[in-house]
Amino acid sequence: MIINTTHLDKEKKKLINNLVGKPFSLWQSLFFKKKGSHRMIIHNLSNDFNPHFKSYNNLLYANIELREVGIIIRISANYKTISWIIPFYKLIIYNTDYFSIYVGDNYIKFRKDKNYIINKKFINSLITEKVCYSKKFCFN
Repeated sequence: MIINTTHLDKEKKKLINNLVGKPFSLWQSLFFKKKGSHRMIIHNLSNDFNPHFKSYNNLLYANIELREVGIIIRISANYKTISWIIPFYKLIIYNTDYFSIYVGDNYIKFRKDKNYIINKKFINSLITEKVCYSKKFCFN
């Protein structure tokens, strides 16, 4: 689900929490250190993102927030924030020439540059969380 989250109201927060779970608490964030990524440069977006960024010609940056049962990808441009809410059961990750996240026909491809190297540990924890969700148990 792609929504404009520049101004979050109670209804949008409730919708996000129902889809991907509540955000991690401060204690969990400090203890596990896997809450979110640093920003990454977007190489390519699917057509469903075009209405939000059609007049934007500069580089687009995004970050990924890990939630209990999914992720949120936030893209900021032109003084607005667009969020892509993805539950784990729909999430597909490809790691080829680009780091890609797919849900059905929608996708985001990230460049594999120094920002990707900085986020490598987070990406590995994201994949681990996805696998643990899929198996319904985890030994970590």
